[in-house]
Amino acid sequence: MKRILRLALVLLFLAGLGVLPFKGREAADLLPVKTVVVTRSGRTYTVDVGAGVKAVGRTLAEALRRLREEVTGEVFFGTAEQVVIADESEEAAEAVTEQEEFRPAAGIYRTTEADPDAEALGDYLSTHSSNTTILLVRARLRAGQPPRIPLIVPADGGYRVYE
Repeated sequence: MKRILRLALVLLFLAGLGVLPFKGREAADLLPVKTVVVTRSGRTYTVDVGAGVKAVGRTLAEALRRLREEVTGEVFFGTAEQVVIADESEEAAEAVTEQEEFRPAAGIYRTTEADPDAEALGDYLSTHSSNTTILLVRARLRAGQPPRIPLIVPADGGYRVYE
């Protein structure tokens, strides 16, 4: 019992100093993300999370950093259910799978659309998901195999997913 009391006092003391390894977040400041669209054009990446919230960078990491800096509140990628890549290169797929912000269990897709709508894609993918995840694509890339990423194509006013 004394050990528990001592541990509680130490934690309380450390919390007072602000040196605990975790930080609290104000729930009202969190901006949960459902779908992330990553577009690679030439040497720049654009990250779109819907509602007109976009950021551009020379690398995907830079675009994500700028998105966090430019948006009021804290962008929370832990809720992202899918990441859609608007580029056919393996480089873009590698960049997405290397980002720690994205959940490994999030779905990963490609699209042929030039300017995909993150919100419309998110709504469609909520009911037409695939079993291909960032973790699976990461494993294939690390094994030196080409990634098999489902393709989303606009069709009949909606979309169609080809595995």
